[in-house]
Amino acid sequence: MLSDKTQGDAELPERKDECIRLHANENPLGMSDQVQNQCMSDLLLMNQYPDPTYRSLRSAIGHRWNVEPEQLIIGNGSDELIDIALRSLLKPGSRIVALRHSFMMYKKRAHILGAIYNEIPVDNNGQVTSNDINEIANNQTDILVLVNPSNPLANYIEPSYLLSLVEEIPLSTTVIIDEAYAEFTPDRENTAGLQIVRNRINSVCLRTFSKAYGLAGLRLGWAYLSVDLLPKLETRRAPYNVSALSSLAGEYALQDTEHLNRTTEYCGNWGKRLVDLFDAFGIKARSEYVNFVFVEFGNDASCQEIYNILEREGFLTSRLTDYSLENCLRISFGTPTQMEKLFSVLQRELIDRHLLE
Repeated sequence: MLSDKTQGDAELPERKDECIRLHANENPLGMSDQVQNQCMSDLLLMNQYPDPTYRSLRSAIGHRWNVEPEQLIIGNGSDELIDIALRSLLKPGSRIVALRHSFMMYKKRAHILGAIYNEIPVDNNGQVTSNDINEIANNQTDILVLVNPSNPLANYIEPSYLLSLVEEIPLSTTVIIDEAYAEFTPDRENTAGLQIVRNRINSVCLRTFSKAYGLAGLRLGWAYLSVDLLPKLETRRAPYNVSALSSLAGEYALQDTEHLNRTTEYCGNWGKRLVDLFDAFGIKARSEYVNFVFVEFGNDASCQEIYNILEREGFLTSRLTDYSLENCLRISFGTPTQMEKLFSVLQRELIDRHLLE
C-alpha cells in the first residue's frame, strides 16, 4: 500500500503554505527511496565541485534512452534549457510559433527577447491539423515548439502523427519537442522527440527529472540536440549550472525503473477515476499520460465556484486564466489519502450542483 510522504490531511489550513499542493504538477509519490538513500551516502562529497561536463550523467541518460551522450546538454531544470535554446536561436523580431495554450515559459521568454510569438489553433481535444501548422509555420518561422504530452491541456499527439507533422516543416525552422511528461507515455522508450532529433537537423528534444522522477526541487533536465545545434547552445550554458547532488540524483533515478512504473501507474489510475467522475456529470476532462487532470467547465462561474470550494477544503489547484482558458481548472495528483479526500469533496459538490439544476 502506498504511504503518504507529505502533509495535507490535517484540519482546514489557515495559510496557503499549509494547503494540499495540487497546483504544481509535482510527483505525488516523491523521489524514490533508492535515490534518497544513495544521495545520503554521497553527502560527504558535496564539498567538491561537480564535473562541469556532467559526463557521468550524460552517459547514464544515453544508456537509458538510447541517445548519444555527446549530443546532450544538462540543465538546471528544463526551464533553463528553454532559456538557453531561445536565447541562442532568437533575436528581436525573430518568429516563434507554438500550439495554442502551450506551456507558458515559451511565450514569456519570447517576449523578453523581443521575438514575435504566434499560436497555432487546436481543436476541442487539443489536437492540431497539418493545414493549421503549414499555414502558420512557414519559411519565416525561426522556431516551432510542440509540447507533447501537453501541459496544461493534458492531451497527447500520437508519435506517428507528430512525425508526419514535423516532416512538413522546413529544415530552416528549429523544431523543439518538449517532452516533460514523456515517461508517462506508452512510447517512452522511443518518443517522437528522440526520433526527430536522430533524423533531422535543427531539432531539440527537452526532458526533465521533475515529473515522473519526483526531483522537481533539485532542478534537473536534459536536452537532446541535433549535432548542428550543439555548439550554439552549449556556449550559452554556464559551468557548474547543475549541483553535484542533483546530478547524482539523476543518475540514481534512472536506475529505479520500479519507482517510475509505480508513479505512472498511480497517476494513470487517478487520471481515469477523475475523468470518469467529471464525465458522469457532463463535465469535460482529460488526463492523457500526465500527472494531472484538465477540467473544462461550462462557464467561468462554475469553474471559479469549484476552485473556491476546493480551496476552502484545503486544496490548491490551478485556474488557467493565464492560458486564456477562463473556464478551465488543472488539478495535480496528490498522495492516496489526499486524493481520496479530493474525490469525496468533488463527488459531494458535483452531486449537490446536479440536484440543484
